Amino acid sequence: MNLCLNASGPEAEEGRCPIPPKVLEALERVLGEELELLRPETGEAEVSVSFLDTMEMREVNREHRGIDKATDVLAFPLWEGDGPSFGLLPLGDVLICLEEAEREHPLGRVGALCLVLAHGFLHLLGWDHDTPEGEQAMWERQDVLKSRLLAAWETR
Repeated sequence: MNLCLNASGPEAEEGRCPIPPKVLEALERVLGEELELLRPETGEAEVSVSFLDTMEMREVNREHRGIDKATDVLAFPLWEGDGPSFGLLPLGDVLICLEEAEREHPLGRVGALCLVLAHGFLHLLGWDHDTPEGEQAMWERQDVLKSRLLAAWETR
């Protein structure tokens, strides 16, 4: 499974992306394996990850969810179902606010980033936590994926 992970944001533009290039490659591999496991019919896919500051995230959360406060992660899937039957599938966008992620999840910067990346990625694949059963299944899969992302980060 070939997955392209694009990271952007103010830090990336200044050459200080929160995800170093070698780590980005490792995370792409793990997310590609997860995609192949959960949605083997997908083929090649792309995920955009954008890092926002607290004010930017608050604005996006207010605009799209009607909640006037910053949050740790938002995911915007671009496709429902299998997507197009040709070429690279743009799965969607994951927006991450590291300040909020670190505040909400006291796992350290890298641990919090891996957790919210896993969470957002699962949302792009159609997972949700709007029912007790869905929440339990998503949290279990999220923990597995977070651990794999963290291990990939640490081995690079």
